[in-house]
Amino acid sequence: MMAQTSVSPLLLEVLKQETLQSVVHDLRTPMTVIKGYLQLLLSGTMGQVPAEQRQLLERSVGPLEDLIMMTENLLQASSLENDAMNIHFVNTPLDPLLAETIEFYQLPFKQREMQLYREGNTLGMKLFIDPYWIKRVLHNLIWNAYKFTPDQGKVVLQVHHQKAGAEIIIQDTGRGVPGDKIEKIFDKFEQSTPSSDRKIGSGLGLWICRRVMELHGGTIRAESIKGHGSRFILFLPYTRIL
Repeated sequence: MMAQTSVSPLLLEVLKQETLQSVVHDLRTPMTVIKGYLQLLLSGTMGQVPAEQRQLLERSVGPLEDLIMMTENLLQASSLENDAMNIHFVNTPLDPLLAETIEFYQLPFKQREMQLYREGNTLGMKLFIDPYWIKRVLHNLIWNAYKFTPDQGKVVLQVHHQKAGAEIIIQDTGRGVPGDKIEKIFDKFEQSTPSSDRKIGSGLGLWICRRVMELHGGTIRAESIKGHGSRFILFLPYTRIL
């Protein structure tokens, strides 16, 4: 009789995480390519697209963006949970960072006749941050607002200087978060909507946002009234501001 070999739980967990990341990475690449082709067709560069076909193409962009965001969050969650991420703090101008992030989402917002813009003077303002990870926070919050805000709604990024630091507020005109969920939405795998009405997602986006803000010495909190929109407030202390 052959002796059975045992595999430690730790090794099994490592293998599981490596397999998950490999599969997710393999999924993300073709989805990103498909999104690029869709945007190329919608731009008219390849010729005029008939109205009925354009409508179908436009409807495909949102769900595809959901899947891409979900794969990004699955890839990022493992490193954030295991403290394996490398944060590289650099002097980062806030104005181009916000402008680039907002421009990235203009196409899906335009397709639903929604507005995405910012308020507050950021010219000359620099933050001592890792721009990649702060952009990931903004991407998650803006896309969540997009998903849960009806057509013709708006999402506004506001920047305020406070006595102890700086705030970036993402405010939407969506359906809001139920009161019994507001304290839980930053927990891992938590979602604010019932399963019968749930948008596609991993339940990791807001958890990632909180973890990134903690690693930056900052905070994130939410305010919401169901049916009247939500506000997500990012706070970076002066110790991180130049």
